[in-house]
Amino acid sequence: LNMQNVNDKKKPSIKRDKVLKYANQKLPEFPRNIAGIEDYSGDWNFEKAAHLLRRTTIGPTLEEINKSVEEGLNQTLEKLLDNSEKIFEPPINYDDDKDKETQLGETWVNAEKNREAGASVRKSSYAGWRVSLILDKKNPISIRENMVLFWQNHFATEWAVVKESRYLYWMHEKFRNNFIGNFKDLVKKVNIDPQILEYLSGIYNVKEAPNENYARELLELFTVGKGPIDGDDSYTYYTESDIVEASKVLTGWQVEKNFIGANRQYFTSDRHDNSTKTFSSKFGGKSISNNGDKEHEDLINMIFENNRVSEYICEKIYRWFVYYVIDDEVKEKIIIPLSKTLRENNFEIKPVLSQLFKSSHFFEQHIQGAVIKGPIDFNFGILRQIPFTNYDDISYFHKYKFWWERHRESDALGQSILDSPNVAGWPAYYQNPLYHEYWITSVTLPMRTKHISKYLSNNGVFRASEENDELMIKSEPLEILNSIDKPSDIILIIETLCKWLFPLYSEISDSRKSDLINIVIGNNPNLWEDEYNDYINTPDDEKKESLNKKLRSLLKEICLTPEYYLS
Repeated sequence: LNMQNVNDKKKPSIKRDKVLKYANQKLPEFPRNIAGIEDYSGDWNFEKAAHLLRRTTIGPTLEEINKSVEEGLNQTLEKLLDNSEKIFEPPINYDDDKDKETQLGETWVNAEKNREAGASVRKSSYAGWRVSLILDKKNPISIRENMVLFWQNHFATEWAVVKESRYLYWMHEKFRNNFIGNFKDLVKKVNIDPQILEYLSGIYNVKEAPNENYARELLELFTVGKGPIDGDDSYTYYTESDIVEASKVLTGWQVEKNFIGANRQYFTSDRHDNSTKTFSSKFGGKSISNNGDKEHEDLINMIFENNRVSEYICEKIYRWFVYYVIDDEVKEKIIIPLSKTLRENNFEIKPVLSQLFKSSHFFEQHIQGAVIKGPIDFNFGILRQIPFTNYDDISYFHKYKFWWERHRESDALGQSILDSPNVAGWPAYYQNPLYHEYWITSVTLPMRTKHISKYLSNNGVFRASEENDELMIKSEPLEILNSIDKPSDIILIIETLCKWLFPLYSEISDSRKSDLINIVIGNNPNLWEDEYNDYINTPDDEKKESLNKKLRSLLKEICLTPEYYLS
């Protein structure tokens, strides 16, 4: 797999794009000396709680932020980082009556390959199911689904290459079950994961002709990183000869296509290179002897002796949750202490995240609102934040269609829940100096506007019945007022919405707030209070919808402003 060619094909034409041409030409600098990794000791208030939940979850609700303020930072982190076992019902066959392996309404994750109808329905089923987990508001707040996205970006694969939803499901289940667990153990599992073995040619890696694809990405993208060239066929953290030796270690693994269940990989000793593999001085000149199906674990143990592994994964965590610029000061004050914590805790991720999210640096003002939301955060965020028609009782067919359509919208913006653009993951997390500005182009910007307008349309988002044209899934923003102390006070409503939906309330001017108020009341200062009280005293559907329409117009204006695009 020639990644240089892949990357060249995937690079946007910045000069031709009317928006991207104004993006970063160089990395920005911090305005002053940054705080360190010491515990945050400032006030715990709505703004800080909202910042924490925006960065760690997708679309925190007003109720969740209010609860976090009440419970405090430590208790909030306990919930976010609760890694107790949780079982989620798997995706189902919702629309394929030709699938002989799986009946309608049953899961396909343990079935054999669907030979007749192809993979398209299982693909849409899996994508829709993933959307449903992100939109879920019934379970306590958790970083889990955000971490699944983090890991699938770190160990990036493409559904379009492997075309097997079963493999993708089971790979992502590894991430879900180990979302803040042991990084070292996770890499060992990924080594022989069927999706990876197929995607990076591990199934073709045999002693007669070792295939270097996975070995190269294991070093370059998954563990130590490449670094600048420092000699002939030598990079900062490994050499080309190390890739060759690592590929020999990894020979012998295959995938059983029609295996039922998760662990369809198997080892064939006749295909494995039994020689002793000797590595360069980058790895202390160490050797790995033949150890059969456990030899790949010996390789990981050797790689993880290099402190660069802990620094590399902490840099990726920092870019995902905090900011994309890692200069010398950030490295010294944040990355190195975090990597030390990781090593001291035997590569457990949870202590690192806890330390980061409790740090003074994480809550600095210049960190808040400093990154552009990715498509998943932007699109699914508003769908989760704003109350919508309860669709628990509609058919599973319509539920999955609704979720699948939301995935297609995010995919059109450049972030598929199934596919990475290539093995390096989403460019917003590595493409220097663009990083997050990669998300905004002359194509994606108007599409974001279109999606916001659709989600907050008075006509609804999705028809939930073939028979009943009026059964629509639509936004019900009036329910938000249940979390506001005085819902008849339009000034308080505007203040609350701005604090909730904008990352820095202090930067919203009084005139801006007045403009938002006028969207609701026009020239009549008593309009909202009178209509709301009338609805409370004598409620009916017409009055309810009238209030909903006003709030939809208000939210549309808020969500289309530049501040809402930021986290």
